[in-house]
Amino acid sequence: MRGILPWLIGLIAILAVWVDIPKHQVSFPFDYPGISVNLGPIKYQQEIKTHLGLDLQGGTQLVVRLQTEKLQNNNASISDLNQQTRNVIERRINQLGVSEPVIQALGEDKIIIELPGVSDLDKAREVATQQAFLEFKVPDGKGGFMSLTPPLTGANLAQTYVTNSCNTPPCVHFEFQGPDAQRWIDLSKTYQGQAVQISLDNNVISSPTINDVFTSGSGVIEGRFTTASARDLSLLLNSGALPVPLEVVQSARVDPTLGRDSVNRSILAGIVGLLLVGAFMVAYYRLPGVLAVFALLFYTALTYAVFRLVPVTLTLAGIAGFVLSIGMAVDANVLTFERLKEELRTGKSLRAAVDAGWRRAFSSIWYSNLATILTAGILFYFGTGTVKGFAFTLAIGVTVSFFTAVVVTQMLLHAAIEVDALRRRPLYGVEERPTETARPTPTPARETA
Repeated sequence: MRGILPWLIGLIAILAVWVDIPKHQVSFPFDYPGISVNLGPIKYQQEIKTHLGLDLQGGTQLVVRLQTEKLQNNNASISDLNQQTRNVIERRINQLGVSEPVIQALGEDKIIIELPGVSDLDKAREVATQQAFLEFKVPDGKGGFMSLTPPLTGANLAQTYVTNSCNTPPCVHFEFQGPDAQRWIDLSKTYQGQAVQISLDNNVISSPTINDVFTSGSGVIEGRFTTASARDLSLLLNSGALPVPLEVVQSARVDPTLGRDSVNRSILAGIVGLLLVGAFMVAYYRLPGVLAVFALLFYTALTYAVFRLVPVTLTLAGIAGFVLSIGMAVDANVLTFERLKEELRTGKSLRAAVDAGWRRAFSSIWYSNLATILTAGILFYFGTGTVKGFAFTLAIGVTVSFFTAVVVTQMLLHAAIEVDALRRRPLYGVEERPTETARPTPTPARETA
C-alpha cells in the first residue's frame, strides 16, 4: 500500500491544481470548462467555477408578503403556508442555478430572498412571486370556457421539459400522473374536435383544438414561445404553484459588502498569513517544518478544489471557516512533530520515533478534529444562511486537514528518513546522541613490602 500511496497522493494533487485553475484554457480531453461525461444515456456536465455569496459579488434581495386575505376556504395555518411557499421558491431558484440563495421566514407573513449574482430585479420578482397556477378549461357551450369539477390543474404533472416536437416550436411537454391522466384522456373523448383553454394564473396561454383522442396523459403546451419563455414556463410548472399569492414589499440590488480592493487585500492577508505560519514551522521544526509547508500547500489546493466541485458558495463567514480549518491543519502537525521530538530524545531511531510519534499524536488529532466537526454539524443543522456556510466550509476544511495530517505529512516524513542526507537528528530539532568513549583498563596495584 505504501508503494501505491505516493502515486495516489500525487494524482490527487495534480487533479486538485487542475480544478483550482480559474479558467481552463486547454479543452483536452473534453471541450468543456469543467466535468463532462457523455456515455450513451449517461450525460453529465458541471462547470467548475468559484461561487461567491451575496456579500462578495452582490445580487438581489427581495422581501415578499403572503397575501392570506386573498385565500378562500383555507384551513392551513400561516406558518404552514410560509413553509410551503419557501419550499416552492427554493425549488424555482435552484432550477435557475443560483448558488446558495438565502430564503428564510421574516416574521409569520413575510419571506426574505437573497439571490447572489442576480442583478435583474424584474426577473427576480417574476420568478419569486408568480403563482404558476395552471388550469385546463373546457367549452361552456356559450362561446367561452369553464373549469371542470374538480378543476384539472397542474398539481399532478410529472417533470415538464422544452421540446421542438410540435406544430409551432418550441413548446412545453407535460404528462399527467395518477387519476388526472385518465381525466385527460376522457376530456379528449368528450371534446374531440373542439378547443380547450390552457391558462396560467388566469392568463390564457393557448387554446388548442383536440383533433384526436389521447391514448396517454401527455400533451404539449404551445403559445408562440421563445426558447427562454418556454424554459421559464417549464421551470414554474416543475417547481409547483405557490399556495398563496405574494406581493413584493421591498426589493433592492445589493452591492458586495467587500469591494474588489477589499477582496484582494483579504487574499493578500491570507497569503501573508500562510507564509508566516510556514516560516515559523521551518524555523522551529526544521525539516519536518519544511514537509509541513508542502502538506499545507496540498491541503489548501485540495480544499479549494472541493469548494469548487461541490460547489460551495464562499461568503465572508465561509472564508472564516476555511481560515479556521487551516489553523486546525497546522495544529495537527505541531502535535505530531512535538511527539516526534520527544521520542527522538529518548534515544529511538528516526524510523521508530516517526511511528511512535504518530501513534501518540493520533488520538489527540482525532478527538480534536471530531469535536470540531460535530460542532460544525450542530451549527449547520440549527443555523441559517451564513451560519450554515461557515459550518459547511469548516467541516470540509477540518476533514481535509485530518487527511493531510495523518496521511500526507506521515508519507513525507517516511520518504525523508529514507534519504541518508536527511537522517541527521539536528534536522529534526534534536541534538545528536553522544557516542560512548572506551573506558581505560584499570592498572592493577603493585604489592608493596
